Amino acid sequence: MDLNSLMHSPEAGNILLVVSAKDLRECFESWMDFATKKIKERDEPAYYTREELLKVLHVSDPTLNDYRARGIIPKPIKIGGKVLYDKRQVREAIENGKIKIKNRI
Repeated sequence: MDLNSLMHSPEAGNILLVVSAKDLRECFESWMDFATKKIKERDEPAYYTREELLKVLHVSDPTLNDYRARGIIPKPIKIGGKVLYDKRQVREAIENGKIKIKNRI
């Protein structure tokens, strides 16, 4: 039986778990990093401007146009004459390996 199943079993109240202080601290720090990231994502604007996306992806304007023409990046929307890119869709494309970010030196 795995730990998750054990924790949700009727015997869960009788489980004694021993955790080192180091492991507990690392677990807590991991949770805090995750929560902080989610809070920042929630509080930031939902769209990248063209200029912001160029900086995030570390690409030139012609490369961004090429990405858009080939469907590598999500199609932008226009609000008030501004071209905007959905941050969630861009993040998903990066996480799925559709967009590769080159490190700048």
